[in-house]
Amino acid sequence: MAMKVNTLQDVAKLCGVSTSTVSRVLANEPNISLQTRKKVLEIAKKSGFTPRTRAKHITRSHIKLLIVIPDHNEIQINPFFNTHDIILAINTVFNNDKKHIEIATYSEVINSFESYVVDGMIFAFGDIQQDIEQHLIKGNTPYIFLNRVEKNNYISCNNIKGMLTIGHYLYNNGYRRIGYSGYAPHPVNIDRLRGYKLAMDECGIFNKNLIMQVNKITAIDQSIARFFIQNNCDAIMSFNDTFAARLIMLCNECGMLVPHDIAITGFDYSPAYKNFSPSITTVSLSTFEMAYFAARWLKDTIIYKESRNIQVEIDGKLVEGKSVTTRSVAYE
Repeated sequence: MAMKVNTLQDVAKLCGVSTSTVSRVLANEPNISLQTRKKVLEIAKKSGFTPRTRAKHITRSHIKLLIVIPDHNEIQINPFFNTHDIILAINTVFNNDKKHIEIATYSEVINSFESYVVDGMIFAFGDIQQDIEQHLIKGNTPYIFLNRVEKNNYISCNNIKGMLTIGHYLYNNGYRRIGYSGYAPHPVNIDRLRGYKLAMDECGIFNKNLIMQVNKITAIDQSIARFFIQNNCDAIMSFNDTFAARLIMLCNECGMLVPHDIAITGFDYSPAYKNFSPSITTVSLSTFEMAYFAARWLKDTIIYKESRNIQVEIDGKLVEGKSVTTRSVAYE
């Protein structure tokens, strides 16, 4: 029995191409091979599926962009960035262009990635599976990350340099037993841990026994605080501001006052913790700046048909807070 054709997905399955490719052929867009165009049009004609009978005609009069963000439960626990900064950056770059911006979580995209027919995508602070990547490549859909992902286009905060800056800042303020509180599953943790190790090596104080990593944010409890206290740490470099805020409260509960007994630093300059007390010494993530350059790349790729690869790391700025003080150290 012949397959019933009601949707773009049905046509794409019969043609062996992506949904976005079918959409672009039916919209008479350029940069589609003659063979693919002919195949799609023949199958669409035989099945009676034409642009006039489609439920929703997709046109390039509006540029459709998709922002993919971490899942809502993760953002609630770890509010390290503001999605509005990304939207503002896109609007700034595409200010004279008609556009539609959609937001989806990684879980939503993973569960139904073939249903998203867009002109470009920004993946914010995460990674994607190989099948999604192949789908985007096959459909000629440009996409870019807001964190460093090997072999892909990205605009990232320079996490290694940011941690280097914090490490040297602590050392110069008299701290010598500096631990690291990491978030093992997160792709950004690789570079932040690397930056911590490099800073400690350069300062001549690296101690692998002062590293404690967790697999989920809620695992930052009193046992983690006690680990650093029992190892006589005088400072903790945290994966981000959420980790720092939790550790500050937990150390205080254990009788270690911040910063008088122990210093704690963060990363991201999270909007959720800008009014936290004591204010957290951290490094700005520069979300707007990263998103601005990512949007510029998307515009060049979508509108001007450029095909350049881009891998750029932006330096975050040290933000001095009151979670670090100056200690007296007996230098040799």
